[in-house]
Amino acid sequence: MRLPTVSDVQKQMLGYAFALFFMKGLSLIMLPITTRFLTPAQIGELELLAVTASFIGILLSASLHEALYRYCAEQTTKKQKHTTASNLFTLTLLISISFACIGLLVTLSLEWRETWVLSRHAVLVLWVSLTIEGAIAISLAWLRMLDKVKAFCRICITTSLLQVALVLTSLQLGYGVVGVLVAGFIAHLVQFSLLILASKLTVTPPSTQFINTTLRYSLPLMLSGLVAFGLNGAERWLMLEGESLTMVGQYAVAAKFALAMCVLVQPFGMWWMPKRFVVANSNPLKAARTTELGIMYVCLLALFIALFGHWLLAFALTEDYAIAGQLLVGALLMVLGKELAELVNLGLLQNKQTKTILKVNLCTTVLTLIWCGFTYHWGIWSIMLSIGAAQLMRALILYKLSQRQHALPFRSLRLGLYPLITLAGLSVIQLGSSIQGIASLVCSVLLLIATYTIVLPQHTLAKKIGA
Repeated sequence: MRLPTVSDVQKQMLGYAFALFFMKGLSLIMLPITTRFLTPAQIGELELLAVTASFIGILLSASLHEALYRYCAEQTTKKQKHTTASNLFTLTLLISISFACIGLLVTLSLEWRETWVLSRHAVLVLWVSLTIEGAIAISLAWLRMLDKVKAFCRICITTSLLQVALVLTSLQLGYGVVGVLVAGFIAHLVQFSLLILASKLTVTPPSTQFINTTLRYSLPLMLSGLVAFGLNGAERWLMLEGESLTMVGQYAVAAKFALAMCVLVQPFGMWWMPKRFVVANSNPLKAARTTELGIMYVCLLALFIALFGHWLLAFALTEDYAIAGQLLVGALLMVLGKELAELVNLGLLQNKQTKTILKVNLCTTVLTLIWCGFTYHWGIWSIMLSIGAAQLMRALILYKLSQRQHALPFRSLRLGLYPLITLAGLSVIQLGSSIQGIASLVCSVLLLIATYTIVLPQHTLAKKIGA
């Protein structure tokens, strides 16, 4: 396989960045509008619905997009790769539709109480939407593997603009939360249709052996994702118990700005994730340096968003959402460790040690949720700091275990300094004045760049292979 040139990489990442801006970045641009139509409590309800959909979506998709990356990389011909992708596409559809139908029947049969924070109509729309989410993920991943950046961009831009138009229309007509959900489903249905045409994936029933092989690989990752949800989603329900639906709405606004970091990281991830196994086999040094660069990129983004996001929140939103700006650094801390863990677990995935990832996520999540279960009444900051610390600890454990399974020539000292510099910068930005925040940002950025470029003591393995 020919490795992409620097020019190819830049073009691909730019294309993915452009598409992701329309997929997720527009939600940030829409935030000043939606917050003028919806109260913090309604935003809180939307957030609870979104995280619940994410939890169920992980279950229904069975993480089969990860199997797509892994098993298509082993195929040698285009026909074999296409057959594998079509099998996974079909399997995902079958699982999603089956379980979503069960969810619809259960929701319709329940006696819905007015005191419940979620409405029955909203939950019904959620179940219908989940029937195609897994297949959309497979199709998008397949386009990325084929490097069809233009098709990816066209589809994402078209459907995102359609969703914006539908959401604005539903809000103007006063349909509220349910209207926003229906608008999202219609846009995703159009996206699903366009993806089928672009990817040329077909409904190809997989064999029993194929199902057993792929699920054996992906189910531990699915369970790992479900467990990790406890540190990246379930906290909303804890906040509801410890605070109120309105506070959940305030946190949701801050979390959307923190999500900007994840959105800006994804162009790198969407280029790197499908190719990392091939590169790790053929050029371990390149794989290590690419991962290090990705980690530094994540840290830089966290610092920039912490400072400028606070100003944007104060400028763009009404006074009803003033608390959201105070929660931004905490929300960033919670996703920082998550993004780092996604980059440093390459060794475990390379050796197909998905069960190990599951065990790490399970232990980390259970211990953290137990702790939060006893301390959630201390307030929202207690939950954010606890989960942020747990995410960073999880990233460290996964890094250590990955190096044992498939050692890559990382420069370990640098990897340790990146998050430490970032945490120091975030602390000053949160506690200091605007001038201190700017000074902290400049110093942190300079330290990160210096740490990456200046010669430091190398990892022992790196010395052996001439790093």
